[in-house]
Amino acid sequence: MKKIQNTLGLLILLVLLSQSAFSQRAIKLSFTGSPSINWFSSDTEGVESGKVAMGFDYGVNADFYFDADNKYAISTGLIINNVGAKVSYYNPSGDIQFAGETFASGTTFRYRLKYVEVPLMIKLHTSQFQRWSYWGQFGFSSFVNIQAKGDSSDGTFDKQSISDEVNLFNLALNIGVGSNFDLGGNNAITLGLVYKNGFLDVTSNDQFEDKTTLNSFVLKLGLIF
Repeated sequence: MKKIQNTLGLLILLVLLSQSAFSQRAIKLSFTGSPSINWFSSDTEGVESGKVAMGFDYGVNADFYFDADNKYAISTGLIINNVGAKVSYYNPSGDIQFAGETFASGTTFRYRLKYVEVPLMIKLHTSQFQRWSYWGQFGFSSFVNIQAKGDSSDGTFDKQSISDEVNLFNLALNIGVGSNFDLGGNNAITLGLVYKNGFLDVTSNDQFEDKTTLNSFVLKLGLIF
């Protein structure tokens, strides 16, 4: 809870500073709820990425425009990510240790992770054409892990806490394209496809010197106010 409060405080400060800096420009808020496809990528033998897993995120996004035509914006927000992926660990010399338990080599684990995400991006808009406009974004997303649970293929774990196996912070490239449909007034529907490419090691198993990153495709759906 303290992590969430600290993150929320930083976002509020960012919003207040941005409102002061962009007081003469448009600020648009949107609420989004987006399904995602997630998977792990590892750079080490003995750590094998599994199948993709479905996820879901929701939150508030804010676009701060810095031109008179509302085509260029700094985009940020506060988003709760529910993501996950599977990974198998192989140890030729014996068993593996995971979350304080001993498992046979080759056991597959599903990570069920919850993050607070704060993106920071440049967002570009086209002019409106027959009520449609199009956008592209490029930047980064920072993540703080607030919950980690896991399942094991042998049935030992079933949504059990695995916080010791997950690093607290993550950072990812955030790039996407999409469109807005004008509903009239200040309201619009937004939809897009966003790719998040993780940079940092998500897992923290001391038995394996690996770098396992989390990657996602997100179908962004939202309502702009």
